[in-house]
Order: sequence, then structure tokens, then C-alpha cells
Amino acid sequence: MGTPVFKTAIIDRVFFLRWEAPPSHEEIRTVFSQMRDVYEELKPPLVLVASLSPKSSVPNTEQRRHLSNLQSDARPLFSEIHAIVEGNDLQYNLQRVIISGINLVTRTYDEAYHRVHKHADMVAPYLNKRLGVDGVKVINEARTRGVV
Repeated sequence: MGTPVFKTAIIDRVFFLRWEAPPSHEEIRTVFSQMRDVYEELKPPLVLVASLSPKSSVPNTEQRRHLSNLQSDARPLFSEIHAIVEGNDLQYNLQRVIISGINLVTRTYDEAYHRVHKHADMVAPYLNKRLGVDGVKVINEARTRGVV
């Protein structure tokens, strides 16, 4: 069995989602189901931190469509969304363009709501502010669990 396509973890009201590869429609449905369950259990405020592995390929058209639908469906569940796009400059730029395109299509482009970062450490101050948690500690725990 190969590497799983995604990993998730909940740490201090933060839903961490790590994509190791572009997901299938079924994998996206599974992730959304987890998001809904967490929302029902914890209620807002919740923050989503989604990261892309530097080894992940660029999603194809169908995968981008499914990811766009996931973002639209997940938006009401989270107070903020942070995307972490790792990797070399070319891959980072390709992934960032895709995320920006999804944001435009879903009308979720809003610097106060959805941000794209190069490194997980850049998310910590936002977690401090939004949730009142030790963002550095949360990010370090996420690293330990392999979700950033």
C-alpha cells in the first residue's frame, strides 16, 4: 500500500488537512464528512489549515473542480482557512495560481478569511489571534503528527 493521499488532525480547534497527492472525489467526500463531524462536535470558531506536500503533483482539471467544490462546501464551517503550499518556486507558483483560481471561482478570495502561506510557521500568529491559543505550539504539534 502506498502513501495515503491525505492526513487529518484536530489540535486546539484547528482542523489540519495534509494532501500528499491530488485527491479523488471519494477522498474529498471523506474529508468533508470529517470536517462536518468536527463542526457538529466543537462548533465555531474553527480554523482550517490545509497543506500540500512538496512532492504532490499539480491537480488535473477534474481534481481542481472537486477541490473547488470542497472549498465552497467547507467555507461555512470555518472562521479562517489557511493554505500552506510548500515546494520549489515553480511548483509553489503553480499551486498558488490554482488556489487563487479556486478562490475567485468560489468567491472566497478575502485576505481576512483565506490566506496562502509558504511555510506552516507563518500561520501561528493567526491562530494566536483568532483562537487565543499558542500558535507555535499548535504548529509544532501538527508537525509531530505529520499534518503540516
